[in-house]
Amino acid sequence: MSDFALAYFNTELDKLDVPSLKEILEKVKSLIAKKEAETAFSRKLGGLEEGFFMAEDFDETPECFKEYM
Repeated sequence: MSDFALAYFNTELDKLDVPSLKEILEKVKSLIAKKEAETAFSRKLGGLEEGFFMAEDFDETPECFKEYM
């Protein structure tokens, strides 16, 4: 944020009453929590302990594409 924008933001905040400032603070807190929850991604290592399934006809060309082959 530029110095001008920050100064403008601060002057606008100075004009507000305390209840309005508290509402803004709560909204900012909720937005930060939402952003942190979206970016927090926990990966679980492994996942292939049981193996995986591959169809018997995996290497075969599907019927709908045979005319292009």
